[in-house]
Order: sequence, then C-alpha cells, then structure tokens
Amino acid sequence: MADSYGGEAHSPFFIIFTDLDGTLLDNVSYSWKEAESAVEECRRHSIPIVLVTSKTRAELMVLREALCIFDPFVTENGGGVFFPKKRFNRPPEGADSVDGLWRWSLGVPYSRLVKAFEDMAQELGWKMKGFSQMTPQEISRLTGLSIDEAIRAAQREYDEPFLILDKGNAPELDLFEAAKRRNLHITKGGRFYHLHGRSDKGRATKWLIELYRKIGHNVFSIGVGDSENDLPMLEVVDLAIFVGNPQTLNDAKGRVQDILVPREKGPKGWNQAILNFLKTREEYVDVK
Repeated sequence: MADSYGGEAHSPFFIIFTDLDGTLLDNVSYSWKEAESAVEECRRHSIPIVLVTSKTRAELMVLREALCIFDPFVTENGGGVFFPKKRFNRPPEGADSVDGLWRWSLGVPYSRLVKAFEDMAQELGWKMKGFSQMTPQEISRLTGLSIDEAIRAAQREYDEPFLILDKGNAPELDLFEAAKRRNLHITKGGRFYHLHGRSDKGRATKWLIELYRKIGHNVFSIGVGDSENDLPMLEVVDLAIFVGNPQTLNDAKGRVQDILVPREKGPKGWNQAILNFLKTREEYVDVK
C-alpha cells in the first residue's frame, strides 16, 4: 500500500541512495545504460532510488525525467533535499516550497560561499577558479557537458566546485584550514574540490532515513558511491557499495566497514551489485 511519502509499504522498506557521476552515470559519457536493467528492477519492486549528488537542482530536474526516477533527491553534496509534491502530498517538517517541490535547505547560501572562496584564494595567494568565475564554455570543456548542461550545472545553490590551478609548494592542508576558519568545509569529488557548509551527503542521507522511519517504515538502506565525498553517505547506510578506485578506500582509513566492492566499476558495477542485492534481498527481511 502506498503512503503519503511515496513508495510501497513492505518490511523491510529498502531504499537505495546513490551518487551519479562515476556511479550510476558513466564518468565520461554520462550514460546510465549499463545500469538500466537494475534501475528497472528497482522500479518493478517499488524500491526508491534517491539521487545523492554534487549536481544542481536544475540538472536533476532534467536527469530525473530521463531516468524516470521521481523519488526524493539530494543536491550539491547534501546542501538541499527535495521531495516531489506529486508523491509527497504533505510537506516534511521544516520544508518550504519551490518549483513544485518540498525543500529542506541544509547548506550555506551560495552567495556566502562565493565570497568566502574569493577571500580564501586571496588569503592563501593561490590561483583557484570556481564555477562562479567560469563561463558555460569553460565548464563544458572541463566536464564534457553540453553548453545547455553546463548552464544548468552553474545554477548553484549550496556548493561551489573549484579547481586549484597553482598553489606553489603550499600543503593542501592550508586550504582546508582556511575553510574551517570560516566554518565551512571542503570535499574532493571526482573532478573538482567543493566548498560548502556543514552539510554533506551523509547528513542528508541520515535525515531521509530518519524521516522514513518516523512515518513507520522499517528501513534498510543501501548506498552506492565512487569517490571520497560519497564516504559520509556510505557511513550511515546499512549496506555500502563502492564502485570507484579501491585506492580511495585505502586512503579513507577504514571509515566504512564491511563495504562491498564489485569487480566492475561505475554503472556496470552499480548494475552488478544492485541486481545481486535484489536476488538476495529476502536475507534482509525482518533483520532490523
């Protein structure tokens, strides 16, 4: 039986939280075709797929239509959590309304981040360039996105992606300390560094899990990621799956225990791991 927060009532209530670039989407072509069969199986079993990404709301509005995924989604590394009103007929507590969506704002406003980024570059004497300083053509060249896609990628609300072009011999730690002094944080994605507030993918994922539990679901959560900024998400789920370079996990010093690492990477690994999980999901019934 469907509830007012979307999905089907079953025990446990499986939810998949997934990164996009390098995970559900190929890192070069941005195609999800290699994961299409697993996505379709999730849809068939009414298992929500929550997109948890560094991408913007503008990008996600297009991608969700293409993927036919209409569950809640998380933008800009946990800065915003959005709920489609067509599936969530009442707002989660603390949410406001924007463009047909309920919105939780967990992040720092973008204008503050841009100012802090400029101040940090000046303070450190480093040459850095953020999305706020790039043209759509530059973003397109760096990411492989089309110009229209790059324009949507530049519509930031909670997160400033950037490149370090020249820092001399200074240690990278100086950058993280400069952000910390401003009560901000920096994470590394697959292509860019990201400046943001205290929000991260883990906090947003945890809030969503708690929301579903509050409305009575016996949640079993699965998380899939490929890079360092996915680790906070993978730390808070019941089953963590990593489809990136295993060296990243070595560098993470064991932050995520009992993580599943498929042989294939990217969307191939996503497909492999999720299909295997669905075949054995009965093992998780009433485990919590």
